[in-house]
Amino acid sequence: MLGTRSLAPRMALRSLAGAALLVVAGALAPAASASIEDADYAALDVRIVDTKGGATDAPEFGYYTGPNILLAHRGDGDADVPLRLVRVLEIGNFVPETRRAPCTVTLRTGKTIALEIDHVEGQRLLGGATEFGEFRIRMEKIRRIEFVRFSQPPSS
Repeated sequence: MLGTRSLAPRMALRSLAGAALLVVAGALAPAASASIEDADYAALDVRIVDTKGGATDAPEFGYYTGPNILLAHRGDGDADVPLRLVRVLEIGNFVPETRRAPCTVTLRTGKTIALEIDHVEGQRLLGGATEFGEFRIRMEKIRRIEFVRFSQPPSS
């Protein structure tokens, strides 16, 4: 009986320590995501060419959920490319053997990077305002996005 009474204070102390650890971890979480900036949520001014060759200008465009960051693959690694750094994004046809679509990113600096996007990124929904109303399109239906002007100046 004496042994069970001495466990209660220890368990309470462990629970309190665990709660304190969660509070500290929660306070540090914003610091861990410091690579995503406010500019990554800003709408972008783009010209989109879809798989049928139709071109659409959208002065306020971006991902419907989350920041405007392209989730891609480079070799065996992953690349998260903020769209605020991109001048042109060109997407090729889906390749069933690799289960990815090749894409070329031309940065605002002029540097070109070869990447691939998978089916998950291809299903992400983008959209924005146009002169004829709201426009929505899945990434897999896009062949080219040209970033015409940015709603907010990019940070380097």
